[in-house]
Amino acid sequence: MENARALDDRLRKIIREVSDSTGQEIKRDLVQELARLVNENHTREIYDLLNSLNRALKKI
Repeated sequence: MENARALDDRLRKIIREVSDSTGQEIKRDLVQELARLVNENHTREIYDLLNSLNRALKKI
């Protein structure tokens, strides 16, 4: 019975560690994806701003 409890505790610890590690990887991946999306959005906004500026300058 004591061996079963010790094994159960060890398995729980391993599962917790794997879960924490996986969670950190997922968070890192999400942060990287968010940074990429923000960068793409800023690039698009700058491109739109420059196009608007170009059209305004052509009108002048």
